[in-house]
Amino acid sequence: MTPEDIRLQLMQVGREQSKAHDAIEKLEVEAERSELEAQSAIDKALLTAEGSIPEKQAQARERSLELRDQSVIARAAYNRAKMKAKYLENESMRLQSILKSVQLEGG
Repeated sequence: MTPEDIRLQLMQVGREQSKAHDAIEKLEVEAERSELEAQSAIDKALLTAEGSIPEKQAQARERSLELRDQSVIARAAYNRAKMKAKYLENESMRLQSILKSVQLEGG
């Protein structure tokens, strides 16, 4: 692997990092909004539910299930994006180390 090959890989990782950071911001906002919507649905369902407190809670959970599922999915997408960004950061550091090593060996 030549230094130029490594530089090209670093550039590609850098482009992917940029996309990942943009995605993280968007996904974080989506996850927060989704969680707020789910909590709002639970609260509204609790207010309209009838019966004892445990019955009301069960009805609220049942009525808000779809929004809660969407919230979990949105949070998972955000977490995956964060993990990818961390992987790309590690990959960039690895490639930089390789480049430095190759440059030192080459003189």
